[in-house]
Amino acid sequence: MRVTVNKDMLGDDHIHIEKEDPIADWLAGSIKAAKAGTIKIDIEDQPAVQIDVHKDMINVNLLQPVVFKIPEDETGLFDKLNTAKEFAQKLSDNGLTVSFLRKSKKAIMLGKEAKPTLSKLITRSDDIQINSTKESAKLKSDLKAD
Repeated sequence: MRVTVNKDMLGDDHIHIEKEDPIADWLAGSIKAAKAGTIKIDIEDQPAVQIDVHKDMINVNLLQPVVFKIPEDETGLFDKLNTAKEFAQKLSDNGLTVSFLRKSKKAIMLGKEAKPTLSKLITRSDDIQINSTKESAKLKSDLKAD
């Protein structure tokens, strides 16, 4: 996937997925090719993540989200939202939906089936739905490196 870093009006870095990026399109098409199934990943004999695919819906259940900690970066919230909007739009363009769950509780949905309500005011996107602010906040906290 081609990723470029641009300066936005606030001067922060923004990871940008180009609209006509052939690798991003190939990746979305490859995801769409999976029709059904489950992938389970265990870490140290404990379930860490389960990915369920059913047609155009992909559920990513982070059973042990702390295992997937991400180091803090310089990217601001505005830029992260822009990247999420672009990714969610790419999913919608390909008729896909990805739902992120934290310990089997819905947190965020991206893509075609997203039906934002209040979250649209925050994200300014028709393709991002915050299912639970509580679970989303916990997931963010779980993924944040110490």
